[in-house]
Parts: sequence; structure tokens; C-alpha cells
Amino acid sequence: MRILSVDTSGSMCGAAVVDSAAGLLSSAVVNLDALKSTHSVHLMAIIDFTLKQAGCDVDAFAVVVGPGSFTGLRVGIATINGLCHATGKPAVAVSSLEALAWNFPFAAYPVCPIIDARQGEVYGALFKWSNGGFKTIVGHGLFGINDLLSLREFNEGKVIFTGCGVTAHKSSITTALGAMALFPETVHISPYTVGTIGLNMAARGEFSHSLSPVYLKMPLAVERLRSASG
Repeated sequence: MRILSVDTSGSMCGAAVVDSAAGLLSSAVVNLDALKSTHSVHLMAIIDFTLKQAGCDVDAFAVVVGPGSFTGLRVGIATINGLCHATGKPAVAVSSLEALAWNFPFAAYPVCPIIDARQGEVYGALFKWSNGGFKTIVGHGLFGINDLLSLREFNEGKVIFTGCGVTAHKSSITTALGAMALFPETVHISPYTVGTIGLNMAARGEFSHSLSPVYLKMPLAVERLRSASG
């Protein structure tokens, strides 16, 4: 099986074609912060390039559905929804937090991906590698950083922290956990990883008939609108 995977959840815009037998066939990623650009400008060109380099059709799609950048998620999901409609092929919805955790397969310690949600909050979860995959220890959620770190699961040993939220909250994490907090080099979501997760989900038949963003938190503009109308 071959899958086209897309990630538009953060500052990287990327796509990959991954084969269940051969592994990675092609991939392309651009850094939007460095280019001072947007997902909507680059995504279709990246998808076109990736498919041409792979030189093959795909059987399904995988897209990161969040949490993450509100605008970025909408661009990626709308694009994959359109491709599903045009081709009649299915898609799977991949968690950004799980995709970040998969940068550390076989990790001896639990992995906590965090994405900065601003106002002292993070999108976070806690995973533990077990039997060839990651088991969810703390489910996806929106947390105050100190509320997350005070959970019992974070006081049972060393924890690996990863994701864009680490930079903003490293001092709070270090204060709470000291040497029990591990900070490997900052990593981003890999489209190849998204494709690998997507292939596993597809093999289990975990297709989504209607892709939609997983925000966990209302966009600030919506909150202000509700406050004004209330």
C-alpha cells in the first residue's frame, strides 16, 4: 500500500509518499518561518513534486488534523478532503502529538510532546513505547503547563519532552521536574512519520469519512466574538 501524507500543523509544510513494503519513496518540506510564507502558497506544489518524484499512484491519504496552527490545519485538511473527493480514495487522520512522539521510537522513557497554545497553556499528551508502538498514558488535552507537570505520571521517572512548546516552557518544566526532564534536540513532525502512522492506521481500517480539525481550544477570534455577543 502507498500513502500520501501531509503535515501543515506548524511552521513546516511537508508531504511524503510512503510505501508499506519499500518505506519512504519521496518527501519534501519547506520552513515557512524562514520563507515568511504560508501553507496555502506551497502545499499543492509540494504535493505535486512529491508525487512526481515517487512516480506512482497512491492508495490513500494521511493528514495531520491537530492540534496545531488553526489556519494551517484548515489548509491541509481541506486539501486532502478535496483529493479524497476527486479520487474516491480514503484518508486517515493523524494526531500531531502522536506524530511528534514517533520521533523517538524504542525510547526507554515516556515521551511528552507539547505544542504551545499561548496564555500559559500547551497542547500535550504522554506516550510510552510498548510492543512496537506508542501507548497513550495521558490523553491529548489542553493544559496549563503546571497542571500538566503536576500529574502523577510525570513524577514516576524521567520524561522526554519534545515539540515547539519546549522552548517557551523549558524553564517551568525544569523547575518542576529537575533532572527528570530530558530535552533532546528540538524536532519537527516528519511527513514520513505521518505516512508511517497512516499506513498502520489504514491496515487497521481506521479511515475517516469526514476529516475535521482537532483544535482542543477555540481560536481567539471566536472566543472574542462569543464574549462580545454574550
